[in-house]
Amino acid sequence: MAFVEDKSFKYPAEDECLVRRLGSGVIAAWPGLPPEARAKIMEQAQVAWDREHFVSKLPAKLEAIIKRRG
Repeated sequence: MAFVEDKSFKYPAEDECLVRRLGSGVIAAWPGLPPEARAKIMEQAQVAWDREHFVSKLPAKLEAIIKRRG
């Protein structure tokens, strides 16, 4: 599986619903993704741009949302 280069993905407010839907799609597909894809997604999620620039305990919260879905 090819991965994109590391770069900050920024989106306008009107695209937020699309970004949320993509995130929901990733969570739904998570069990079928190869471990290296999962690791890359988690890595990118931790450095992604967001209006909420600081989220305490972000890695643990990202893991928790994946576990809640599974």
